Amino acid sequence: MTELEKIKRQCGKRGELWEDPEFPAVQSSVFYHQTPPFQFHWKRPKELCNRPAFVQDSPAQFDISPGKMGDRWLVSCLGVLYLSKGLFYRVVPADQTFSGDGYAGVFRFRLWWCGEWVEVLVDDRLPTVNGRLSFVQSVHSDQFWPALLEKAYAKLHGSYEALKYGTMLDGLSDLTGGIAESISLRQDPTACGRLLNGLLDMTTIVTATVQPSNQQIRNNPEKLANGIQIGINYRLYAVERVETISGEAVQLVRLRNPLGAGGGEYVGTWSRGCTHWHQVPAQEKERLGLSHSPEAEFWAASPSWDSAGDIIPVLTRYMPPVV
Repeated sequence: MTELEKIKRQCGKRGELWEDPEFPAVQSSVFYHQTPPFQFHWKRPKELCNRPAFVQDSPAQFDISPGKMGDRWLVSCLGVLYLSKGLFYRVVPADQTFSGDGYAGVFRFRLWWCGEWVEVLVDDRLPTVNGRLSFVQSVHSDQFWPALLEKAYAKLHGSYEALKYGTMLDGLSDLTGGIAESISLRQDPTACGRLLNGLLDMTTIVTATVQPSNQQIRNNPEKLANGIQIGINYRLYAVERVETISGEAVQLVRLRNPLGAGGGEYVGTWSRGCTHWHQVPAQEKERLGLSHSPEAEFWAASPSWDSAGDIIPVLTRYMPPVV
């Protein structure tokens, strides 16, 4: 009998919901060093909404927000994970619910920790302030896998505060079981294309983030003029060489914002409706799937987005899961 089964059986006999003794609902589980000027109140999802769901497997866009105190790097990693369903359901087992006899206030997740897949159990008491979740949360739906997965990750680290010192590379490794490395690309389209195609051939996921100049950070710390968000892991799907009507060859990359439509639209060169597409033959547009690509996907020039900054792909090689 697994630990999860033991907990559910004991809770069923007692007629009560599980309270995790290893990660209690106390202030130190949230902040161990800082002392915020308020108290956290721990609430279960059923106290926050009428019909909480664990995972809503629907075509709806990724709608996760860091909330008032969550971490944008973690939300970005969750967005990448969400776009890779095989990996997603390895980390977030979908056979869990807030209703029926199987509900005991306990949920399980799988995270890559110290070189192996570890099953992490957490109760579903979540820190709130003024009746709202304080950290990662769904914006337009009542699904709670993001908040509970964040809690499982915080439990491994000892507190929510410890996640403040995390990075996207660490997060991608822990959520996928892979090895993540950051590679800064040179402003050379030919070499860039060969490198990106090589990465796509050998790995499951390649993502890209923008490292802006200091001036751009001062002007707008979250978004560039072309709509690209700073610090967001855009999923890179393809590198294509496109022939224009004039005979010029252009290298483009196909990217997707993991935050979905809520992550803002790319409005730079080769964006939807850009006049550059008037120079591309209809058969080329069809080959690229331009007319029926998802809303959050877009094409951009390689290797940079309007010279806004370097594209920094994050290469992740995946190791087989330990069942």
